[in-house]
Amino acid sequence: MPIRMPGVGGGFDPKLVEQLIEAEKIPVENAKKRKEKFSTEKKEMDKLNGFLNDLDGALSGLKSRNDFFKMKVESSHPDIIDGICKTDALTGSYEFEVRGMARADKQLAYGFPDKDKSPVGFGYMEIEREDMSSAEITIEPGSTLQDVARQINEAEAGVRAMVLNTKYNPDSFRLLVISEKSGKEARIKMDEDTTFLEFKNQVAGQDLDVLFEDVPVTDTDNTLDELVDGVTFNVKRAEAGTRVQLNITHDIDKTLEGIKAFVDKYNLLSNFGHGQYLEDPNTGKRGVLAGEQSLSSVLRGVQSVVSGTRSNGEKIQTLADIGITTDPKTGSLKMDDAKVKAALSEDYEGVAQLFIRGRDSAGLADLMASKLKQLRDPGSGAVKSRIRALDNIIKSQDEDISKRERQAETKGEGIRRRFAVLDGQIANMKSQGGVLNSRMGGEGGN
Repeated sequence: MPIRMPGVGGGFDPKLVEQLIEAEKIPVENAKKRKEKFSTEKKEMDKLNGFLNDLDGALSGLKSRNDFFKMKVESSHPDIIDGICKTDALTGSYEFEVRGMARADKQLAYGFPDKDKSPVGFGYMEIEREDMSSAEITIEPGSTLQDVARQINEAEAGVRAMVLNTKYNPDSFRLLVISEKSGKEARIKMDEDTTFLEFKNQVAGQDLDVLFEDVPVTDTDNTLDELVDGVTFNVKRAEAGTRVQLNITHDIDKTLEGIKAFVDKYNLLSNFGHGQYLEDPNTGKRGVLAGEQSLSSVLRGVQSVVSGTRSNGEKIQTLADIGITTDPKTGSLKMDDAKVKAALSEDYEGVAQLFIRGRDSAGLADLMASKLKQLRDPGSGAVKSRIRALDNIIKSQDEDISKRERQAETKGEGIRRRFAVLDGQIANMKSQGGVLNSRMGGEGGN
């Protein structure tokens, strides 16, 4: 009987070889799944750290007196005079009358038919400004109005020059020289020497003339920044006989924005944290940080600050006293804008004392900032420590995966080589069997 060998060729199904090789990759896939778990946790921890950073940023406008206090100037005639305040400005009302604006001296030369063709003579021109040394300019033969303007500007004599086209014929082009500073001390004196230029004083430089609480006040420009501490008054136009009332007061709307920013950032953090403990209705699983100690440390820490009471003797002791309450179910803050605004209007200083550092005690914003700093401390903070630990774990996982991938590749190559050898051996046996079958068949025929 003929000898029958299994299969055709080597007799091995290539899929079987690949299945064996894939089996060697199972430890690699398991390692990747472990890494994915830690990577997902790391991403969530980074989000948590981001919320802490955002909250800390919102606190920057509330921690100290200079941070918290927002001041503004209210003017009865803002088109005549208004102002801006620093945080250390004191509240108060002031009366102004602007009788005259500070003006820059202006000298205007008589006209020429063009700006860049007609010569203006030659010689030496001297420009003198009363509050600085004079400058001498050499006017070369053939110089035009445009050339002279350029030379004056390059001389840095405290003035600026320009050529105007007045459109008044026949000599519509005129040279205007303006003092770079306003006031009497910056008046200009032009000595044209032997040139054809003749100047007349178009506007005489003058100082600001203001009555402040019926006291004459002056300055070389139209900004009064040393009259009242912490306030800069900007004079816009003169209106003799018109009394302007300016009030320095707390900017309640801007302060409200700062408090609201704090509440919003706090709620983003709180909602993220408490959301980790909620079960997904589809999967029945909670967030990846639900069992993480660092998350509970964060939530306990920030909640202890917002629920605290200040013992500084002030009427306002808690956030609830100004209209900010805590939702017992979610832990988030609820801010009644109208109540907070009313509290600021009634007792701005008292509300400030709730948030800012005092002489003998820390305010809520300062305490919260300290708590956040503690949580994010690179060495011992619950959040940064966990992030650093996860970074190390992920790095170790990457190294383990690379090692297992190399091992799987080596084993896979070994499997292919062994099956290739075995396949060759079986093929050879089949070939020999064929020859044997042929011979045996021939002998049987004889």
